[in-house]
Formats: sequence, structure tokens, C-alpha cells
Amino acid sequence: MRVVAHMEGRAPMFTLEGSVTVIFYGAVAGAFSGTIYYLLQRFVREPSLRTIAFVGICGLVAWRGVHGLLPIPQAMFMALAMAYLVIIDILGRRSHSRRLSAGTEFVPSARGLPS
Repeated sequence: MRVVAHMEGRAPMFTLEGSVTVIFYGAVAGAFSGTIYYLLQRFVREPSLRTIAFVGICGLVAWRGVHGLLPIPQAMFMALAMAYLVIIDILGRRSHSRRLSAGTEFVPSARGLPS
């Protein structure tokens, strides 16, 4: 944030309000992306399609958050967001493959459904 403040010509300063805001929005973004990843993993079986949808949806939300910044800080935050999304996807794929190999994957029962 200090680098961005310098780039935008503002005096960098630490404030409790600013720090709490950054932490809050970071937590909300993490919860949102986790929810999106869970829903996509549950309903989209093709891994490459799931990755494209996850990065696309969360990337658009991140873009919405940084669209008011100058171009270089915008690019910096989007690069960080994309790196985060790729790491989450890689870790999610590893976790999913471990659950499948351990046999703990939830598969809904077809009993009771009309044929």
C-alpha cells in the first residue's frame, strides 16, 4: 500500500482505520473466492472449465475493486489477485485429488429419485 501511495503522489501514512479496512476487505474477498471455488468444484466436473470459471469470476470481482486506481497500481493488484487465484486453484485440485484417492468424496445418492 505504501508503494501505491507513492505512485499516486500521496503521502504514505499508517492509520488504524486503513489497516482494518484492508484486513476486512481481504477477509471478505477470501471468503467470497472460497465460496465460489466450493460451488464450482461441487457443480462443474471438468477441471479446466472450473479453473477458467473461477479465475474469470473472481478476476472480474477483483477488477471491480481496483478499477479506480491508476494503471500501474491496477496492474500490481490484478497480478497479485491472479497469483492468489492460481495458487488457490492448484491447492484445491491437490486437495480434491487426495479426497478422491482416499475415497472420502461425497457422492449424492440416486435412491428415491424418480427414473
